[in-house]
Amino acid sequence: MKPLQLLTGCLGAALLAGCVHSEIAPRDYLTQDLDKQQALVEVDVLFAQAPDDRLTSRTTSRNSVEYAGAPHIVVPFYQKGLGFDQGFAGTYIFAVVYPVAKVETATASTRVFGQQVDKQRYRFRVPGKAQWNSNETFMLNFSRKGRREAITFRFSNEKSCPSAFKAITPTYGFPIEVSASFKDNKGCLKVCDSRDGYAGFCAFQPPPAS
Repeated sequence: MKPLQLLTGCLGAALLAGCVHSEIAPRDYLTQDLDKQQALVEVDVLFAQAPDDRLTSRTTSRNSVEYAGAPHIVVPFYQKGLGFDQGFAGTYIFAVVYPVAKVETATASTRVFGQQVDKQRYRFRVPGKAQWNSNETFMLNFSRKGRREAITFRFSNEKSCPSAFKAITPTYGFPIEVSASFKDNKGCLKVCDSRDGYAGFCAFQPPPAS
């Protein structure tokens, strides 16, 4: 299908659901570059033992900056709307191509590298994303002496609960202390089991598009 056909279809469907578009690769941010007032939640993590931190950066072929080598969170997002397949009308000799609308869900992810508050404490901000919806989950990634660890969290901006607690990472048993700050002091943060193969997602949760 030609771009013009897709654009026409999207414009026609905009009042119904909007067009779904996918992102080629996740985008990286530094916590200190994100506006606290726009963040969905701000999380402080105190590591019992200082994590590896050798932050590096490089400019990609897309002219974006990619970071590595330091504690970071992976934040998944989704977008539900109309996508389009190719349909055909007419005879086999004079077939006419036309767009066929279908409901689709696209996914994307963002990585946010932590701001080091002191040797063992890091701050992370979970960003919102224009035209995308949050899964209200994220995964903390870090390493300690080369051993890579990950722990997944789920949050809510509507339900309140005690959001300062101690946790043990699932693979190597690293102790951490976590404290979340929400707008209007209303929100809830909990540890959840990770979903295999889906970075940042909790297991056993209903699909975000349902």
